[in-house]
Amino acid sequence: MEISETINTSRHTKQEAAKILKDKLSETAILILVGPQGGGKTTVAIESLDENTGAIFEGRVRAAQPVIMIRKDAVKKLKNLVVEHRPLPIYEGDQQLYTEITAYDAIRATIENIFDILELGEIELATKISGIAKEHGIDTRIIELIAEPDELRIRRKYRKDDAKARLSTLIYKEKKYHIDSDILSIQGAKILDIINRDRVGAFSDDEISRTTDDFGKTIQTDGKTIAECLKILIQTSKQEKREAGFLVLHKYKHERIISDIILAGEHSTIGVTLLEVYVGFRQKGGILGIQEVYKPDIVGVIEVIHSHHGDGELLSTEDRGAAGRFGIIVTVIGANGRIDSTHYPRKETLQGIMHEEQKTEK
Repeated sequence: MEISETINTSRHTKQEAAKILKDKLSETAILILVGPQGGGKTTVAIESLDENTGAIFEGRVRAAQPVIMIRKDAVKKLKNLVVEHRPLPIYEGDQQLYTEITAYDAIRATIENIFDILELGEIELATKISGIAKEHGIDTRIIELIAEPDELRIRRKYRKDDAKARLSTLIYKEKKYHIDSDILSIQGAKILDIINRDRVGAFSDDEISRTTDDFGKTIQTDGKTIAECLKILIQTSKQEKREAGFLVLHKYKHERIISDIILAGEHSTIGVTLLEVYVGFRQKGGILGIQEVYKPDIVGVIEVIHSHHGDGELLSTEDRGAAGRFGIIVTVIGANGRIDSTHYPRKETLQGIMHEEQKTEK
């Protein structure tokens, strides 16, 4: 299944983009919205919800989650179509009991299994949903929502600011128009009463919100060299006893620092949140354990350089795993200046840079 249309949300107001989605949902019963983090999938989808919408679902993993919108008449039809009688571990006498699985149940399970668990990617998810719907005469369309690169970065950085308002709007429209939804949080806000889907609040201090709220402090990198940033990481590691890091983009044999230096919050590490805020990733597909399940929204190779202030090996299991799953380089520098990297030539390069810095200081 292929993307049928791309909407650049930088060229439309939120209301204009929502009107486009409303019209598309009137034409096609199931819309699957894909695109980069910050493209506007969730925001525009919530804005477009009305009496014609029957359901809105979203993937949950750390990436640009697809948003699935189903028209109200299609929801009713799918809920009335039994596709399986599944046995239960319950008996009445000698008779085993069964539960009915509807086409609607199958679509909801597909979202979790294909995208969240198996991580097979947004196109595979759309293909599976389309296959279920097509069996019952229901059309599906993939629409990609994008934005200009600079605007994507700004949206990702500040998306927490209006998260409560967006989530509150979702809950309000769910109740007003009787819409089904599985969305429990938007970066920076969460539903506090998930049973009754009521009340919206912020993440607590010990929860990871996937926003800049996870960061303890930000140090500007404008005009700074790699060596200067590495020295800041060493100093921070010694003084703060927390992880700090920044991102480097390697492209066409050149390298460029593309983020601020971020100090982790008291209850969090910078990890993937640093990548989500400054780069953005989409799930391109794979199976758990397979390399490069996620694809960055920019061209080039991303390197995460972060400090290490504990004992043991510099590169952790999580570092090595992230390098494989995201197709990135992970480099770690200790408080004593030792360096290790998932890319050995990079380790040698940075060791050389630090050696030259030490000679200059002497």
